[in-house]
Amino acid sequence: MNRFDFSHLRGIVLLLMRILLAVIFLKAGLNKWPVIDGEGLTKALPLFLVYLVVIFEVLGGLFMIIGLKSEMLTKLGAAMIAIVMVGAAYMHYVPWGDPFLSKNVLYPLSLMLISLIFLTEE
Repeated sequence: MNRFDFSHLRGIVLLLMRILLAVIFLKAGLNKWPVIDGEGLTKALPLFLVYLVVIFEVLGGLFMIIGLKSEMLTKLGAAMIAIVMVGAAYMHYVPWGDPFLSKNVLYPLSLMLISLIFLTEE
């Protein structure tokens, strides 16, 4: 047995990643509620997109937790989170033009990649 084999911890790591992702997005979505025109994201996005972001963040986080019992909900929640993070990364990338030097672009990219782990899991 390889003494550096930690594959037996995969289930625990995935559970912790799922909980962390859910908490991050539930908190992010709930902190944007209520949506007030002229504040926060509404300065950068049309109002209907802000509502969509809030819904995707809250439901995505909830579906990650509920998805412990339903693979379909996990994949749906992960897809919702990935979609929001593509938009967030784009919003941070465009003004700077370089994904590795852009202000705060690596955080949404990291969260998107974590959500894709759950979306692509067999």
